[in-house]
Amino acid sequence: MRLIALAAVLAAAQAPASAFSFSDLFGGDDDSRSATNSATGNANGSGSADLSDGTDIKPRQPLLDAEDWFLTEKEITASRGGIPRTDMSVYTTGNKVTSYTVANEFYDAVYEDLSSTKEGDRVMLAAWLTALVPLKPEVDPTGAKSGVKEVMAGVVKRGGHVNILNWSNIGVGYTPYNIKARDAINSIPPSPINGAKAVLIFDDRVPKALSSHHQKNMVIAASSSTDPDDQPVAYVGGYDLANDRWDTIYHNNSALRDEAKITFREKGWMDGHIRIHGPAAKDVASNFLARWNSDYLPCQGLDDDLLDFRNPKYEHLPPLDYASSNTTAKLGHQSVQITRTFSCMYEHYKEFAPRGETSLFQARLKAIKNAKNFIYIEDQYFVLVPELLQAIMEVMPTIQRLVVVANPQTSPFTNAGYIKYFYESYPNKFKIYTTKAKRDILIHSKIVVIDDVYLSIGSANWNRRSMTSDSELNADVVDTKTVKSPEGVIVGRLPRDFRIRKFMEMTGLSYKKLNAMTFIEAADELANAVIDESTILDNNNIQHQAYFFAITNAMRKVSDPQDTCTYSGSEVTKETK
Repeated sequence: MRLIALAAVLAAAQAPASAFSFSDLFGGDDDSRSATNSATGNANGSGSADLSDGTDIKPRQPLLDAEDWFLTEKEITASRGGIPRTDMSVYTTGNKVTSYTVANEFYDAVYEDLSSTKEGDRVMLAAWLTALVPLKPEVDPTGAKSGVKEVMAGVVKRGGHVNILNWSNIGVGYTPYNIKARDAINSIPPSPINGAKAVLIFDDRVPKALSSHHQKNMVIAASSSTDPDDQPVAYVGGYDLANDRWDTIYHNNSALRDEAKITFREKGWMDGHIRIHGPAAKDVASNFLARWNSDYLPCQGLDDDLLDFRNPKYEHLPPLDYASSNTTAKLGHQSVQITRTFSCMYEHYKEFAPRGETSLFQARLKAIKNAKNFIYIEDQYFVLVPELLQAIMEVMPTIQRLVVVANPQTSPFTNAGYIKYFYESYPNKFKIYTTKAKRDILIHSKIVVIDDVYLSIGSANWNRRSMTSDSELNADVVDTKTVKSPEGVIVGRLPRDFRIRKFMEMTGLSYKKLNAMTFIEAADELANAVIDESTILDNNNIQHQAYFFAITNAMRKVSDPQDTCTYSGSEVTKETK
C-alpha cells in the first residue's frame, strides 16, 4: 500500500525541462547504461536504427541438443555461490510433458489427477495463493464436487496425504482467501482408511518485507513404488488454485466466472502451465520437501499472529520412495531442467540453498544467447533486468524478431524507457503487445519460447526480484521429438505446438492456418489482430511519464530488488542493487 500511495504522489509530479533520454530514465543506474552500451556500442540516439523487419534475414537451423540449452552441473553450482545442488538432477530425459495454454485445460487436468489418487498417494502443493474455487465451474459452478476443499477431501478420504505450502500472502484483499483456505483444508477429517491428513501451512521465510514465496507447483506421487518404470507427476507454471484464474481460450466467460464466484478483480486471465510425468517431477518434489522440512520454522513472529498466519502442528515428510531412475525415463520425448531462485541475502535456506540460487536467471541468460531466429516472451511484467537486456541486445542484430506480450507498462517502477530503447534501436524487429483494455484480461504468464526449440515456463516474472530475490521455480523444456517448420528448419514439436496455441488465443486463427505459417508470418498476424475488434490483442503503447524521472534506484531496490552476493574465502559481501 505504501508503494501504491508513493506512486500516486509521484504521478502528479511535473515533467522536467530537459528532453527525454534513455540514460536519464535510470537516474544514474550505471549497470543499466553499461549493459546497453556494451551490447550495442551506441549511446541512445548516437547511432542509426536497424530498420530490418526480419524478412531479409534467412532463418538458421537452431540448436536442438538439450545440453546446448541447459545449464551444466558446474554452472548450477556457480549459481549457488559454489555450493553443489545435490538433491536435484542437472536435467532429466524421457519425460512426458503436456502443456496448457489456457486455464480450463490446466484445471481439468488437475481435477482428473487429484480425483484419481489412491491410498498412500501424496499431494504436495507449493502456492502463492490458494482459494476455495471450483476446478470445473462449467459443470459445477458451486464447487459441490470440484471445489478445492472437496477435491482435497476426496484425496484424504481415499487414504492420500495432502501437504500445502502457501506463502503468507498479505497482498491487498488476498489474506481472507488464504485464511479461509487454510481453515477449510485443515478441517478435513483424517482418512478412515489410514489416518492420512490434509495440512496447509503458511510460509513467511523470505528475505524482505515485500519479498514473496512465488513458486506455483504441485506433485502427485505414490507412497512408494518398486516398478522401475513408475514416475511421479508434477505441475509447473503460473497458475494457482485461486480466484480470477479459470478461463477459456475465448475469454468470454464473465457470467460463469461471476456465478462461480471466481472473479475477484479481472474478467479474464492469460497464463500457462505444464504437466510433467517423469523424473523431473522428482526434482520438483525435492524442492517442496526441502522447504517443508527446513528446521527453521515459518510464521513464528508476533506479526504473523496479528495477521492470523498461525500454523497447525506439522511433521517432517519423508523423501519420495521410487525404484525408478532419477534422471531418465521412457515415458516421453522431453528433456527438462528445473531451475530456481532463492535469495542469497536470506540466512535460513541453510539446508537447501545456503548461498541462495540463481539457476533460473543464469539459464535464461544462456538460452537467450542461443537464439538464432526469434524470441517470444509472454509475461506479467517486462521490467528492466540489465543482464537480460544485454543478452537480448547481443542477438538482436541476427534474429528475425523479438515479440513481447505483457501488461501495459504504466507503473513508474517498470522502467518502461528501456522498452522505448528497443523501439529506437529495432523499430521493426521489436514488437510488444498487450490485451484490449475493454476486455479486462490480466496477462499473468511467465513464458519464454526461443526458436520453437526451447520453452521456459514457471513462476518467475521478467523482473529483478524473480531472478534474484523471491523464491521461484521454472521448468525449461527441450523436445527430442522434432518437426520441420515452414522455414525449412528442424524445431521441437512441443515448444512449437505451445507457441502456435498461444497465437491462436491472441489472433483467433485456426491451428491449421498458424501451423502452415513461418514465424514471421504468424507474428505479423498479431499486428492484424490488434485492429480486429473480435480479438483480445492490442498494441502496448509505451508512454514516457514525467514521474518516471522521480523514481530513484533506492525506490527500485524496494519494489524490484536485485540481491547479489560475492564470496572470497569465508568472507561474503551482500548487496541489493
